[in-house]
Amino acid sequence: MNTAMQSFGYGLAALLFCIAILGVCHNIKKAARKFLKSQQTHKDELP
Repeated sequence: MNTAMQSFGYGLAALLFCIAILGVCHNIKKAARKFLKSQQTHKDELP
């Protein structure tokens, strides 16, 4: 019983870890896209 609970705990921790990594990657992509958009608008403003 104890071993099953331990392995379930490890699985849950791994799952939460993966979700956290995916969330961070998603935020980085959003930030990068926003940054690239701002870079493009500055280029368009140049004469």
